Amino acid sequence: MPIIRSQALLITLLVTLMTLLFHCSTDKPSTDDGDFILNIYTGEKEAGSKSIAFNKLIAQEKRPILLNFWANNCPPCRAEMLGLEAAWKEYGDKVLFVGVDVGPYVGLGSYNGGRDLVEDFGITYVTGNTFNRSVITDWQITNMPSTFLLDQNGKVHDIVVGAILGSRLSEKIEELIAANSDQ
Repeated sequence: MPIIRSQALLITLLVTLMTLLFHCSTDKPSTDDGDFILNIYTGEKEAGSKSIAFNKLIAQEKRPILLNFWANNCPPCRAEMLGLEAAWKEYGDKVLFVGVDVGPYVGLGSYNGGRDLVEDFGITYVTGNTFNRSVITDWQITNMPSTFLLDQNGKVHDIVVGAILGSRLSEKIEELIAANSDQ
């Protein structure tokens, strides 16, 4: 029974922290279209810049996009990262993978921790952080990790809440590719 109470308290504290961070943000107000600046940890060549607006990345990209929000102190996020890297190596010519470290805004990491994790894991797909706290509410992120599968125009095709691994990941990517081959 004490473990359940501890978990409930932790969840309550995390939700409260996320709400406070959002309302105390000193960043520019959020945009209604979910745009944010991505400060690149890895994949600078793929993104074409060390820092890029997500909407600009979408506009210059012909492939659909797998957009993954994660945090470095989130065990399920860490568990799925190597699977995402393997899928990137398999499907990267057909789908752009983008990872966004939101750890500092959900109480599960820091800028340096996220960057170090990406380096330690050898992640090569586009990943980085944003200084825009409103990305949490703009993209309605309720759990970590959260993955959005976007068509080549940046519209949401599918959402996966929680870790996506193995055959389920491949299935979702193949569905995204098939849906975009018709456009």
